[in-house]
Amino acid sequence: MSLIFGYARVSSIDQNLDTQIEALEKAGCQEIFTDKVSGVATSRPALDKMLDLLRPGDTIIVARLTRLGRSRDHLIKLVTEFGEKGIHFKALDLNIDTTTPMGMLVFTIFAALAEYDRQTIKERTKAGIELAKAKGKHLGRRKGVDIVSYVKVKTAYEKGMSIADTARMTGVSLASVKRYRNMIKKSNLT
Repeated sequence: MSLIFGYARVSSIDQNLDTQIEALEKAGCQEIFTDKVSGVATSRPALDKMLDLLRPGDTIIVARLTRLGRSRDHLIKLVTEFGEKGIHFKALDLNIDTTTPMGMLVFTIFAALAEYDRQTIKERTKAGIELAKAKGKHLGRRKGVDIVSYVKVKTAYEKGMSIADTARMTGVSLASVKRYRNMIKKSNLT
């Protein structure tokens, strides 16, 4: 007997799965798997569990196409594997049904458009960073050494304090404590 599985995903813990779950229930899903992880995350426990349960003739339904794969290539790989294993796929938001040639064509087009959109956002972000740099704006951690913090870390290091204790006692961030301790160790070697 073939089953209808639903899959829903949101990108962060504070986002809500309710609308996706409601759409999947209305579509007749017998079992719904959910993940709360970023789209680019490689580990999706619920998706992996669902994939392990699939048998020929089963159907996977998603409320939104972008909820399934990490990228265009991942989406295409998954849906291709579904087809090879005799598993049907439907995306409710785009009315995609891979059991039809038209559904397969539409899926491929929309997956490519979704990837195009991600690449465009990436390019705009990169251009914005370059523009900010050209205008002299500082991005990221400040370069150089804060002498007062460095001396605090060096004193704590010489007393044999741990990184965590040094950060707690001096108020210097863990990252800076580690960076300054590495500098101190290197200077002691020369």
